[in-house]
Amino acid sequence: MNKRKNLLLLFSILVLGAASMNLSGCMRFGGTEKWKEEVQLSDGRVIVVERETIREGGGDEIVANPSGTKPKEYRIRFADPGGSGQQIEWRSTKKDEQTWPEIPLILDIEDGKSVVYTILPINSVCEIYLKYVYQNGSWIEEELPDEFESRKTNLYLRDGIDMPKFVNLETKKKENEDLGYRPSIRQVGPKRKVCGQ
Repeated sequence: MNKRKNLLLLFSILVLGAASMNLSGCMRFGGTEKWKEEVQLSDGRVIVVERETIREGGGDEIVANPSGTKPKEYRIRFADPGGSGQQIEWRSTKKDEQTWPEIPLILDIEDGKSVVYTILPINSVCEIYLKYVYQNGSWIEEELPDEFESRKTNLYLRDGIDMPKFVNLETKKKENEDLGYRPSIRQVGPKRKVCGQ
């Protein structure tokens, strides 16, 4: 009789374990997070952009990353601030050696053109800033000098599961400053390559 109870208990544990893996497995294989956020440009204008993170299975150990997912690609969509009415979309294209995509930090207008600044790890301790300029209907990477004037990040740094549907400037400012993000993503520059931050 005890043997039968033990087998029944073992079977129940296996069934419950499989069910919980199925429930959490939905997020383990990816998904998409979408939200809108206000972005203040350097000329003082505030625009609303659509943000999207495409996720895939993987990432840190389950203890540090309960969702079992990591970003695969970042996207930003917005109406041309120059007034053409054209919809512009930027997508992350570069990945580090562990296949994590570059992180967008700044969206702005420079010399009448849309620009995006990102950061990308190049090894276990160093990262580099990258700059993309939208011209003639496509994004062109423009190499940054070794040193340049630093600028504060104007995109929302939080990323993960259960993103808010809309992020205003006040929320972004508070969370970008108060949630303990590393200095290298709270601002871009003054050096193109940053190590140990």
